[in-house]
Amino acid sequence: MPAAAQVSVSVQGGVHAARIDRPERVLQQPARGTWIEGAAGEATTFGLRVGAWFSNRWGLDGGLAWSRNRSWQGSVGGTPPDFQTHTFFSSATVRARLTGPDFRWGLQVGAGPALIFHAGSGNSLLARNTDLGAVVNIGGSLRLDPRLALTLDAHEYLFSSRFAEPYTSPLGGAPLPAGSRFRREFVLLAGFSWRTH
Repeated sequence: MPAAAQVSVSVQGGVHAARIDRPERVLQQPARGTWIEGAAGEATTFGLRVGAWFSNRWGLDGGLAWSRNRSWQGSVGGTPPDFQTHTFFSSATVRARLTGPDFRWGLQVGAGPALIFHAGSGNSLLARNTDLGAVVNIGGSLRLDPRLALTLDAHEYLFSSRFAEPYTSPLGGAPLPAGSRFRREFVLLAGFSWRTH
């Protein structure tokens, strides 16, 4: 079957290693003696991608990955609330195969634009909840049969977030200035890919 007729759908799960060195979100409940701020940590992530090859070497794909980080630090009066930081990664990439289209083992690389959406509990410290950036990735696959394959993909998202105001943590430490922070967020996803032909 010609490579141009091959469309693949991937469903994956994995982890997102958040590398930011300051909180994105805070939750304040003075009456309960609660102050929580988001902390960096590994987050569970789920992804969906759809791609197509227009030659034996080159293809396009696009998809979404949803990350949920439940890491936080602070002081809590009573039962801790369910505090979460959500990140939605949306991207499209141009892909290049490094192995032949009929190999059982596959290796590919890609790059393209990305939109990153921020949400979650409490109040956002960001000046905007959508950031424009880029993604680079490398992926591997092991074909189980002509249509089904195991996949492993590493994505590096590159973007800048802008913080609206200076922030001083009640937990101590130097005040954090407002302004932009360059970010590199790593997402590792494993799952299954199904192709039409």
